[in-house]
Amino acid sequence: AGVLEEDQLFATLDPTTRVLELENHQNLMLTDTVGFIRKLPHHLVDAFKSTLEEAKYADFIVHVVDASNPQWDTQMHVVYSTLQDLGVTDKKIITLFNKCDRVTGDEVLQDFRADKTLRISAKTGQGLDTLKEVFEDLLRDGKVLLKHTFPYEKAGEIQKIRKYGELLKEEYTPDGIYVEAYVPPEL
Repeated sequence: AGVLEEDQLFATLDPTTRVLELENHQNLMLTDTVGFIRKLPHHLVDAFKSTLEEAKYADFIVHVVDASNPQWDTQMHVVYSTLQDLGVTDKKIITLFNKCDRVTGDEVLQDFRADKTLRISAKTGQGLDTLKEVFEDLLRDGKVLLKHTFPYEKAGEIQKIRKYGELLKEEYTPDGIYVEAYVPPEL
């Protein structure tokens, strides 16, 4: 993403947000906050918490765990503890065990608190297509499948579907525009 990347502590505290377009043409805004480190110096705790408060506004949390780190389970505990301290307890969580290309053997990687767990490698691309499918499923969660023909004079309603839902099919017929889409129930 053209963002500073250093293998050193506190290279940056700034969250970075990028747009990810999914196969279904929906866009996600992904915000990458800083990593969690146990026993931070007191003067840095507030700086970390201010960047992590972004999580309060998220639709879901993507928890990236370094699977090659022998203390990954301890780090996960610190993440959950910090999220709880911030009051972020009602979000769906996808845990990504990253760097699986570095893990040898049949190590059991699990997160019982997560709604979904995946093994990935950002370096090799392993599991990233599956991750995008999980994102699409999460965006559909709570939405209903709409199959409806809109009269041509009501064609403007379809723009609401494009904005708030996922348009699967749009077909022009003599009676109007036939649409299949996942939409929020209130729409």
